[in-house]
Amino acid sequence: MKALIKTSLAEEGLQYTDRAPTPPLHPAEVRVRVFAAGICGTDFGIYHSPTRKGIQDEMLRHLGGDAARYQPLVIGHEFCGEVVEIGAGVPKSMVAVGDYVTSEMHIACGYCHQCMTGRKHVCQNVRIKGVHMDGTFADYVCVPFENLINLERFGGKAMIPPRFGAFLDALGNAVHTVMEGDVSGKTVAVLGCGTQGMMATAVARALGATRIYVTDFSVASGGIDSGHLARRFENVRQMGADWCFDTNEQNAPGQRQELFERVRNEHGGGVDLVLEMSGSAAAYDDAGKLVKNGGQIMLLGIPSRPLASFDIGNHVIWKGVTMRGIFGRRMFETWYTMLDLLAADKSGLKAKLEKIIARQPIQLENFEHGFELVRTQEAVKVLLTPDPNFNLEA
Repeated sequence: MKALIKTSLAEEGLQYTDRAPTPPLHPAEVRVRVFAAGICGTDFGIYHSPTRKGIQDEMLRHLGGDAARYQPLVIGHEFCGEVVEIGAGVPKSMVAVGDYVTSEMHIACGYCHQCMTGRKHVCQNVRIKGVHMDGTFADYVCVPFENLINLERFGGKAMIPPRFGAFLDALGNAVHTVMEGDVSGKTVAVLGCGTQGMMATAVARALGATRIYVTDFSVASGGIDSGHLARRFENVRQMGADWCFDTNEQNAPGQRQELFERVRNEHGGGVDLVLEMSGSAAAYDDAGKLVKNGGQIMLLGIPSRPLASFDIGNHVIWKGVTMRGIFGRRMFETWYTMLDLLAADKSGLKAKLEKIIARQPIQLENFEHGFELVRTQEAVKVLLTPDPNFNLEA
């Protein structure tokens, strides 16, 4: 089968090639023909692995950190597709050949303390398809039946078209983050206007946030410039943001100060809930300043390097703030909530999410173009498809 391979962590880029043979199907697995797969920030980091030590460390975690043991890997973990083969050990009542599906791609061990106490999402021995095991940028992928999400039970393609099904994994991160903050009736600041920040804004609005402030930091080059950020802000306002602020004082004089003054004066000294979606060290500092006494900070964004400093005394302890790290999706509570939200489509959630999807999917063999769109910020969520004739709208 054709697949997108990471051949070496010491080299930039990926290779589109024949992956022979097609991966074997184990008794407790289901083989899925991939309709489409989303490019995630993790995939972008794997592409640029020589400069991403954190990515390298994670990909080598199950190899004891020994780079010499690394084997070429099919990357990608956001996807949807059609079941084409079912292992002998899979319950027949669960899935049938031809079903439209996706999957939770964090494979929990099932026996560690966290797994045995209902917290598989933070399994000590988790392995991730596309990071530690062959993933979804390929014609086919095999997944454990216990991780399978049968989208036929949520209205199928009519309710959740493949253009949405291909990035449910990513949407689940945003849903998990928002739900951990119990957002209904609360004032919210979303730090970072990338894919996760925009999705979190739409979900927070759908779940009843009263005021939503969105921030990001424009740069002159090498990231999102003022023009791109203005367009992002225009979209995120339509997705539910009440106010948007560029926190770069050089490019947007006075906006950062206006944000702090508005939040402090109008909401009892700060917002109830901060959702940090960027991983920026400066945003972490802003989170501590924006949250009110007794408020909450949810951390999804992963810093590219350990933070040199964070004033935990003033930002957390003296204010009685609760901070929580968010990893993946709760198995499988987050999935059912997310799919029910999409099927019900409250607050026009699907129409809002449309704004982050690139207009056209890109053929898997043209992956370089897709990764370039991500790099240049020309698109927010880019989908790759092995089958150029497949209709992602159906």
